[in-house]
Amino acid sequence: MGIRPIETNLFIKYLESLGLICIRHESSHYTFDYPPDKQQLDRPIIVRVNKKEIPLLHIHINLKTLGVSHKEFEDWLKLPKKKRK
Repeated sequence: MGIRPIETNLFIKYLESLGLICIRHESSHYTFDYPPDKQQLDRPIIVRVNKKEIPLLHIHINLKTLGVSHKEFEDWLKLPKKKRK
């Protein structure tokens, strides 16, 4: 299948399923990181919410920052909507 651009809301749900929270938002950019009581990322994840889809390059970079493999992400996308937590 391979990774393709996905809807912004779906990518935000994925970030939240990993335990990330929106730590701030400025204009159309939301910044995600782990809660303050957990280890922080080297750099936060930035999501432009005014765009309908997350570009493929942004997905690749964000997965690398999170330390998540493409396979893990694809497996999460294949889950039924009710099981995505």
